[in-house]
Parts: sequence; C-alpha cells; structure tokens
Amino acid sequence: MKKVILPLALLAGIVGTANAQTGIKYGVKGGYNLATFSGSDSQGSQYKSGFTAGLYANFGIADNFSVQPEVLFSQKGASIDNFQNLPTTRFKTTLSYIDVPVLLRVNAGQDGKGLFFELGPQASFLVRNRDFTQTGNASTQSTDNTNSADMNKTVLAYVGGIGYQITSGLSLGLRYTGDFTQVYKQGISANYAGQAYAGGNGNNPSVHNSVFQFQVGYAFGGK
Repeated sequence: MKKVILPLALLAGIVGTANAQTGIKYGVKGGYNLATFSGSDSQGSQYKSGFTAGLYANFGIADNFSVQPEVLFSQKGASIDNFQNLPTTRFKTTLSYIDVPVLLRVNAGQDGKGLFFELGPQASFLVRNRDFTQTGNASTQSTDNTNSADMNKTVLAYVGGIGYQITSGLSLGLRYTGDFTQVYKQGISANYAGQAYAGGNGNNPSVHNSVFQFQVGYAFGGK
C-alpha cells in the first residue's frame, strides 16, 4: 500500500507545485518535418518532407522549469536516388507515427517568455507506411506498399530542441528526434527495404529515423 501511496503523493505534490507557481497550460502545435535515415545501412538516404501536428500539456514545476508531455502525428521516412543502381529511379518511404515525447523544458526568459530548451525521451507507434518508386517523371506505386510486417511497431527515441516563447501563448521551436530503435526488424525483407539498402541483399536494413522538426505552438491557460 505504501508503494502506491508514495507515488500518488509525489504526483499530487508536483501538480500542486505546478498550480502554485506557473500553472498548467494546454496547447496545440503543428509544423514541418525534414526526415531521413541514419545508421550503418543508411548510405544514399536523403531528406524528405513531412508534417507533424498534435496536442500538448505543460506542467510548471518551478519558475523556469516545466514538464511537457505531447501526443503528435508525425510523418517520417527517407528518399533514395539510384534505387537498385538505376540512375533515373528514386525510392521513397513515408512512415506515419504517433509520437509521445515527455520533455523537460527550461525557460531562460522572464515570465515564461523568451528562449527555452527542451530534452527528453519519446515513444513512437507506427500507424502506416507507404513505399513507392519513381522512374523519370512517372510514379509507380508498389503492390505491397503498405506492408508493415517487417517494421518495428513501437520505437524509442530521444528528443532535443530549442525555441522561443513569443507571447504567453505563441511559440516557435526547432527540434531534433533520433531513434534508438531500428525502423525495420532484423531478418529477410518482405518489402522494398531489403532491395533499397544493404546492397540489395534481401535483408532488412539497419537504419533509424532521424528527423528535424520546425514547430509552431499555441498554449492556453497558466500565467
């Protein structure tokens, strides 16, 4: 019983401190993703565009410190030129995730405005993937472009960022997300991944999502 009461009391204390010092804010955000793959089999990977959007809450724990959990829809993936050593062929994969970062935010400005920094872990849950090849000006979608059997459905990552709180509600941010977990499972590929990477040897590549995010957010509540 004590093991249950102590964490509940600690959580209540944190929330109470948040209300007493800087309040609780809820917000929405959206932005632009610039994504690619990193890792030992990422040679030839180029950046591709995507978007991110979602909700967040900000719990103040001190005048310049807060904890910010978020739930975001985020498009990731990569683009590869010269697919299968064909100079006019490009392979693209778009991976859609639900990202759940929990960030420690440090505010360098006064009254919650000005420069801020954020850092923390993130769990991502795959909801869809879409692969296609493009030859010249013609785009041909693969017959198995939504096959996710070879992919890790849950991915762990780290997040680091910097931003500026313009007003008590409006903010701009630049964030980097790097995955610890590989995009694909180890083993023989059942889709385009093994053909696109690792010399086309038929095995899933050892790659990780690597994403820069440019975000605009607006918060409600708090001071």
